[in-house]
Amino acid sequence: MRKSGWILLAAGGVCLLVLLVLDLAAGHRWLLLDLCSAERLLPLFGLGLLIGQLPQPARLAAALLLVAGAVLGLLLREHVYLLLAPIPAAAANLFLTGPLACVLTGLALVLPRPARPYVGLPLVPLVAAAIAIATRLGDPTLYAPHYLAQALLAQLWFVAVIALPVMRFDPPWLSIGSRILASWMIAIGLLYGGAYLAAQDKSLTPPPFAALGGEGAFAGFEPLLPALDKAGAGR
Repeated sequence: MRKSGWILLAAGGVCLLVLLVLDLAAGHRWLLLDLCSAERLLPLFGLGLLIGQLPQPARLAAALLLVAGAVLGLLLREHVYLLLAPIPAAAANLFLTGPLACVLTGLALVLPRPARPYVGLPLVPLVAAAIAIATRLGDPTLYAPHYLAQALLAQLWFVAVIALPVMRFDPPWLSIGSRILASWMIAIGLLYGGAYLAAQDKSLTPPPFAALGGEGAFAGFEPLLPALDKAGAGR
């Protein structure tokens, strides 16, 4: 099982590398920007640590909850928007899905190991849903049909890259290190979300249009009309 997991991980890495090369060859950096975003990397790294440190029976459940949470998050995202819309600055900042993912992952990872299967495991689908919604809202391709699936698969591969080595080695110091990281993630998520809430511009109201000067039927366009007349006469 472990050998097949490493083989699948390597195959996924090769596929991801090919997609990144094709993306860069087309003059885009969409997948690279998504994978290198701090709002994605921190909770994904935390999920990898969490799943890797779970006992054997709970790992499969965590993987299934991770996929199910992402799918349900995308299907029920409109309800999430309505739930979070009353929060100031939520709509302008991806409905605070980045800070939420960091805080929830930190809360699951900061728990003692015996408590994680019972208290931390139910938080996994919530984190997956928040990351999937953030990926959907932050789509730089303006909703190209292939981007979302590629981005989510790349994120799943990143979680596996962290989880599999932790499952294989899991040194004693990792428990302390992961809980320290979890406390940082909670603090970063709270500070990040607080910065959004404290922002001065909390609305999506567009700036006012500039007032057109002049009077008459062609108010504001008088300087352009002579030039247009000359161009028309030249033809």
